[in-house]
Amino acid sequence: MKIILLDKIQKLGEIGDVVEVSSGYARNFLIPKKKAMFASDENLKYVESKKAELAAASADEMANAQGKADLISGAKVEIKVQVTEEGALYGSVGTREISEAFSAIDHIVDKSVIQLPDGALKELGDYSITLLFHPEVSCVVEVSVQPE
Repeated sequence: MKIILLDKIQKLGEIGDVVEVSSGYARNFLIPKKKAMFASDENLKYVESKKAELAAASADEMANAQGKADLISGAKVEIKVQVTEEGALYGSVGTREISEAFSAIDHIVDKSVIQLPDGALKELGDYSITLLFHPEVSCVVEVSVQPE
């Protein structure tokens, strides 16, 4: 399905680009989130006329994300978990637990910005976690998983 991007999408394209994506991705994510619209001559003319306005809105969003990243960059949280006698975790530490730990130290971090490429944390130790606030704005924070 061909769509026109209304926002910069990482690994997909820039504002105003016409790209081919799966219909499910377009209908279930990009279009409802107002990040894209169906590709038609009428919509293409609309996007071209509003391109500067969309770019300004994207720049504002990026500046807001940069402010959040600067505020929280380098922060460190400690998460206490229950462990077995051998030191193995009961369960794992995921994005929800990390988000709650940052809320406890007065940093609001939505769990959708937390990047865990290898999945949930399943061992004790210190981890460097990337927070992706915007496709071009990220920061690294420290998460320490310790026994109770």
